[in-house]
Order: sequence, then structure tokens, then C-alpha cells
Amino acid sequence: MKTKRIVIVQCRLSSTRLPGKALKDLAGRPVLAWCLSAMHKVKADRYFVATDHDSYEKLLPVCKENNFECFAGDLNDVLQRFVDLLNTVDCETVIRATADNPFLFYEAAEESAELFEEKNKKGHCDYLTYAGLPHGSGVEIFSAASLKKAITETDSPYDHEHVGPAFYNHKDRYTCEFVPAPRRFDYPQLRTTIDTYSDFIRALSIINYLGNIPSPYTTEQILEACHSKAVEAPVVLLPSVVKGHGTGHLRRCLAAARDCPKFFVYIPENKSLDEADSVIAEYKAAGLRANQIITQLPDETYSPILVSDSFELTEKEAAEYKNARALISIDEGSQYSDFSDYLLDIIPSYKIERLANKFDSSFIEKPGNVKNSKSENFSQGEPTHFIFTTLGGEDPAGFTAPVEKALKTIFPQASVTSVLPSKPIHNLREELHNFDLVITHYGLTAFEAVYAGCAVILLPTSKLHKKLAQKYNFAYVADSKITVKALEKALHSENLYPKLPVSSEKNSLAGFINAVAGGKRLLCPVCGKSQNQPDKIVSRNDRRTYRRCQECGLVYISYTIEEDKKYEKQYFFEDYKKQYGKTYEEDFDSIKKQGIRRVEVIKSISQDITDQNILDIGCAYGPFLSAAADYGLNPFGTDTSDDAIEYVQEQLKFPATVSAFPAINIEQEFGISQFDIVTMWYVIEHFKDLDSVLRKVSSIVKKNGIFAFSTPSGEGVSARSDCQHFYSISPSDHFSVWEPSSAKKVLAKYGFTIEKIVSTGHHPERFPSIKKCGAKPGSLKWNLIDKYSKAQNLGDTMEIYCRKNWS
Repeated sequence: MKTKRIVIVQCRLSSTRLPGKALKDLAGRPVLAWCLSAMHKVKADRYFVATDHDSYEKLLPVCKENNFECFAGDLNDVLQRFVDLLNTVDCETVIRATADNPFLFYEAAEESAELFEEKNKKGHCDYLTYAGLPHGSGVEIFSAASLKKAITETDSPYDHEHVGPAFYNHKDRYTCEFVPAPRRFDYPQLRTTIDTYSDFIRALSIINYLGNIPSPYTTEQILEACHSKAVEAPVVLLPSVVKGHGTGHLRRCLAAARDCPKFFVYIPENKSLDEADSVIAEYKAAGLRANQIITQLPDETYSPILVSDSFELTEKEAAEYKNARALISIDEGSQYSDFSDYLLDIIPSYKIERLANKFDSSFIEKPGNVKNSKSENFSQGEPTHFIFTTLGGEDPAGFTAPVEKALKTIFPQASVTSVLPSKPIHNLREELHNFDLVITHYGLTAFEAVYAGCAVILLPTSKLHKKLAQKYNFAYVADSKITVKALEKALHSENLYPKLPVSSEKNSLAGFINAVAGGKRLLCPVCGKSQNQPDKIVSRNDRRTYRRCQECGLVYISYTIEEDKKYEKQYFFEDYKKQYGKTYEEDFDSIKKQGIRRVEVIKSISQDITDQNILDIGCAYGPFLSAAADYGLNPFGTDTSDDAIEYVQEQLKFPATVSAFPAINIEQEFGISQFDIVTMWYVIEHFKDLDSVLRKVSSIVKKNGIFAFSTPSGEGVSARSDCQHFYSISPSDHFSVWEPSSAKKVLAKYGFTIEKIVSTGHHPERFPSIKKCGAKPGSLKWNLIDKYSKAQNLGDTMEIYCRKNWS
């Protein structure tokens, strides 16, 4: 019986990049099944999978389950395979898809098939496809008769390895149309195919994002997923699964992934942690999805956000992870912590010589079950039950036997339970309340036991663990050997029930990681380079990380979880008023007064500035333009705020334009290619890409012209007296922090020589000596400190005036 239209899905299992991918489990179904279910949404008389003889038997069950016929042909000559299939069925139109595309736009396939058939009613078309779909979402439409003819006219191995090239590589003989895809489908920058393991993880990300939405997905659902942060930048948790590191790291990551189905957990196949599989099974039973566990990391084609919970990063791991979109680390204690964009400390550490962005022990998942009473005196009354555990169930130091022996000597009637790989306790955290005493090492179980109301003794599994026990007031065995005497001494410690900080909030680690993962990694605004060794950390706080560029010396935000600010009316009115107590417009006269002083400085450098052209970048409502006009300068302004520029144009009558520097075309806007003076007052720190900004400034300043700008100083009293506080209160949109000592090198790169630096923003009250004695403004102490601040250039802001050296 003659058929009008058939669907053929091309498939084989001999892929080299991702072997057997068609049958690879994708969220509970083979990849092939996802493709077939999508193509069944396309109208056709018959549906086929065209495979090779070796793959046939393995693919046949999937084909039958999805109502597809399965045809076996040549493995390598795919063109011959298609023609052989077409010789068994009398049809006109063929819709070809490939099995490695689980997210086909079936609506686009239907539309393009209808368009192909319409064209053949009115004329002739051999081959048609929509151009511009995501790589992996499109199909090809062609004439069955034309393909049978095409195979007789080509001996090209490439044509025979594929199908479409038999047409579009011979456009002199065949009518081929690459129709620009309608706007609904036109997203050529996206990738939805599965060709590599990284593609496979991307596919899992799409499915995890869409959750319980039934497949096959619509075009809009696929696009929504592809544009989501979760799919664009997958979050992969990296727990330690190394023998000797315990199961706490793994459990913490699995719990976070369980609470956020968009996360992946990387479990390498060469893991050495004996309990890994059983712990993973435990969390799968509690809701973790099987497809959240991955055995390879995505490569540079699908760069992830990595969250390391590895105890200590190794040099190899640090080098491997640095090319990720971001590296977030939990309780990281290695010498390579500078590689981490963001550091979260949950369990307190001992004298780690590095800063953390955030410390919050409330992220410890506390037991729901808590003891009703405590055994107050272990020397008089025997507790009824003990538990002993080391390193989450392992015992690398061999403490199990000597502890059991000592406990039975001290408490002969007590029940002693030892947690080992051979004798695990399911959901240990919720069972701790059943035990009076927990003997363990410094780690997650120790804190959980305290929160469960148990007495806790820590064992000296290392010198570091001993110091940690001392620092956080745990009872501990000080000797490296476990003896009755050493254990009895620990039992009499006043710290048997240590007091730990308790947060009233129930914080979600998964939610916090998700928020931090939404941040942005930034490079040095001047150099814009990713170095082999990370730039030195200057400061960390809960929202940002600052580094110092090893090439130019500039301090910059290297990671931020804050949204970009928009410089609109609210910025100049509400935000400005919050900081200064009045709106920008209300503060116009005082700002203009500063402008007059700045013009005087420029005049002292340039002598006669009358009738010179001056451009103020970020002019806001124009107070500096007004000051410049008072000195006979010709003022021009630019700003991103519509309201500000409207005020400058209508109220001040100065030429000004709304534009985002450096994109502005100066000559087109003002009819001037270069200015005598260019200024930026508290603007330069707002640019993420300073290189393009300073290049543009250099190009529009005349030779021997002046470039002047003001900015907060990273060498003022605030930064020197309390560096961490200075950076924590620095505005989120100040992407660079300038210092007088490094400014010369940066500006020289763009042809500028510093003529003068004016230290401003002097605050005697911020000096430690004033804080200590409480001296008041006008007092001798105050006046002396104020004079000292100015003499030593310790103002919290500064103005830099420089001259252009070359044209």
C-alpha cells in the first residue's frame, strides 16, 4: 500500500565518543525512547528505526515499546541503509531524525514536512530543512524517489556515511532548501544533542529542570530549560569518596542534591570509600534521583559550577577545577584554597590561614531525635549504651579494639556498639539519641552527637584533630594510645557536654549553594586574564570575593552573588538618599562645590583652560558640568540615566546624551573626535571591563590632554585599619578598588602619566586612636589626626589627575 509520509530515525550502538548512547539510561528511559516518543508526535503513515545488523536485536524491544518498526541495514553505508529500507515501502516523503536527539522540536518537524509537501504541490523540492534550530532539535525532509536516484550518482564516502549530503553536496542536480526557521524555533546557539558525556549531563539537566512535566516536551519547555541557569551552568557537587576521609562529606553532598534535584553529585568510578555505594543507596531511598549521580565531570564544552566538599583539595584537583565556571568549596583546608571562588565553613576549623566568605554551623543538619536527659556523672552511674565511631564508620588509626577494651574495663555492664563498614547504623544522625556517650573523631558526627544531647569524647586521630578538640571545648583523649587511664580522664572532663552555638534558623545548605552558584566569576577588569595560578585573595565576605591582579596590581571583585545595579532614577534619589540623607538633586550645590575645587586642580595643571572642551562621563545631573561652565569650559556629558540626561539638557542646557560608555560614538553624538579634558567622578570603579574603557578614554583625549577621575582608595584609613570591614561595606557595583601605589602602572598602559593625586574623604573618627579615646571634632587630638591623615594621604577617597603622553 502506498504511503504518503514515513518517519525514519537513524540509530546505531557503535558510537566511539559515547558508546551505546542510544540505550543509555536517561532519567529512566533509553535515549532512543525519548527521540521516538517525540517523533511519534509528527504525523506519518509508518515509523521506522533504521539501524545496523549488530544493533538490531538490542534496539528491537525499545522500538516495539514505542510503536516503531525496526529495520537492519549496512553499518557504515548509511545512505545504502536508507535506500534499502525505502525499497521495502512505497512512500513519497521521508522525515529523517537521529536517535541521539532526545529533545526534537516535533512542532518544527511537522511544519517543515508540511512546507516540503506544499512546495512539491506547486513545484519541485528534493530536500528541505529548517536552518537555525538548536543543534539536536531539527530533522531533514526529503523525497524518497530522489534519494533512490541520488545513491546512483555519488561514490563519495562522506555522502554514503550520511544521508543529507547526497542532496546538498550536489545542488547542481537537486533542489535543496535551507529555510530560515520561524522565530519560535530559531535558536542556533543552543545544543540539545547527545554526542559526548557532557552532552548527556546537559540532557539530564534539562530533564531535572522540567521535573514532572510529561514528555515529549514542547518547543517552549525545551527552550525554557535551555535558557535556565540550572541548565546553562550545571551545579556538580564533589564529595570526598576517599578511604580515610569518612562518609560525612558524601552525606552532606547527597543531602543537598536530594533537596535540590537540579544538582549532580560526582562519584568517580575509582572511589576508595567502602561505604560509598550503601550511603548512596540510602539517599536514593530518601528521594535522591538516580540520574543525579554522575561518574564523569563535564568538559569545557559544558563548563559546570563545581562545589568541592573534599576535606582538602589536591594540587591536581585545584588545577583541574580552575577552568570551571566557578569553584565553591565547603570546609576547605588545603593550601590551594585560593583556587576557590567562594569558601563556606560549616564545621569550625583550626587556625586555617585563610579567609572564608561565610562561616555558619547552622548548615549542619541537626538530629530530629534528641535525648530527654543526660547521664551527668559517668564515674558513679553507668550509662546503658555506648557508640564508638571513627571517620564516619572507618577506623584507619585502629582505635576500635582498644576503645572497646577500655570501655568494658570501666563499664563492664554497659553495651558497646562500634560502627564499622561491616556494622553500619542506618541514618546514624537520628539514632545518636539512643546512646549516652559517643566516642568519635572531630567531624560531623561529633557535632550531631552534641546536638542530640549525648556526651562526646574525641579521639586524637591526628595532631590537627587534637587541636580542634581543644579549640572547640570538646572532651578528648590526649594520648596517642587508648588506655583506661586516658579514657577515664576524658570522662571526667568538664567539656563532656560541650556548648555549641545554636542557630534559631533552619538553614538549607542546598538553597544556599544554589544562591551562591548563581554568582558570577570576574577577571581583572584591566588585564582580563585567567592565570595558571590564581590571583591572591585580598578579602572575602558573604557576598563577594576580592583578588589582587598579579600583573597590574589592581584589586577587583573576582566573584559576586549580587545582582547588577541599574543606574536609573531610583539610584540617584532613593539609594543616594539612604546613603547621604538627601537626594542627588538636593545635594547639587555641595557636589558642584567639589566640582569647582576639581576644576581648580585641573587649571593648576593645564594653566589656561578657557574655551577647552571637556567631557564628563557619568555626569549624572550635571553639577560638575555646571562648575566647568563657570570656568569658561565647554561642557559635554554622557550618562546611562534617561532622567539625569533629560535634566542636564532641559535645565542646564548643556549638550549631553544617554549612552553606555565606552560604546558611545563621540564624534557622532557631539561632532568632536577628541577632547581637551575627560573626567569621571566616582564612575571608574563601576566598570567590569576597564580595559575597553581606558582604551576609549585614551583615544578621545588629545595629546597632552587631561584625564581626571575620583574613586574610593584602597589605601585609606578604613582599608588600613580594618581591611575586611572596608571591603564588606564596599558597594556591590564597585568592581575595582584603586590604590595610589598601583595606579601609576595601570594608567601607563594606556599612555597616561599621573600629574597629581589628591587624597580626599578624611575621617579622623575612623582612626583606632580616636575610636579608643573618643576625641571629639575640634579637639587637639582630632585636629592632629586630621592633619596626619592629610599629610599621609590616608583619605578614604582620592582624585587622580593624569596627562596623555601620546596621540
